[in-house]
Amino acid sequence: MPKFFIEKNSIINGHTVISGSDAAHIAKVLRLSAGDALTLCDGQGTDFSAVITDLYKDRVELNISEAHPCLAEPELAVTLFQALPKQGKMDFIIEKCTELGIGRIVPVSAHRCVAAVRDAKAEEKKLARWRKIAAESVKQCGRGVIPEVTGVVPLPEAILMAGALDVTFAAYENERDMPLKSVLEAASGNGKPKSLGFFIGPEGGFESEEIASFSAAGIPAVTLGKRILRTETAGCAVLTAVMYAFGELS
Repeated sequence: MPKFFIEKNSIINGHTVISGSDAAHIAKVLRLSAGDALTLCDGQGTDFSAVITDLYKDRVELNISEAHPCLAEPELAVTLFQALPKQGKMDFIIEKCTELGIGRIVPVSAHRCVAAVRDAKAEEKKLARWRKIAAESVKQCGRGVIPEVTGVVPLPEAILMAGALDVTFAAYENERDMPLKSVLEAASGNGKPKSLGFFIGPEGGFESEEIASFSAAGIPAVTLGKRILRTETAGCAVLTAVMYAFGELS
């Protein structure tokens, strides 16, 4: 069933209105009419069953029949700390990780990042696009919460942010002794964590000094196996493994 996002305070006495591009999509693309059902979501994990009552050129009016928690949201809050990749790759990472259930994406500035945000105006433009991609991906996969996409932060600040999470680790191509599986098994052995974060490096990987910074903060480096993954592949692969390990794919 099609899903559209609304502001929770837009529901008045069981009635709400959708306007703008979403209204046009309902009428012209989906070709829905009065009496057809839709799922609405407040972006905070609550879904609403709704029925179209009237369609106009610039808006769609609906009645809300019931509210219920969105069942597509994972219990585990996962943060991806993604070193800025080359142009265009971040779009893919945000889209696919949103589908897989990411809760937050933190773009990180690391030493070997080729891409860089030139100024505040350029960053604002990038963030607007990234957040729109996350919102559109949520609609497609049926989730009830739009992942947070933060502004770009330097690696030391990202490490401090990770300190608030229950479990953290960093993928590192030169690590040989600590497989991802071991870290996840150790985490699950202590009961299911509420929050988890992981770091993915840029195209050239993390520098040894950066890995030392992780170690000093108690963040272990892990290997993802014998094959070197692209930065846009690694985040999706790790997130899938995390979701599977903690029962979020069942």
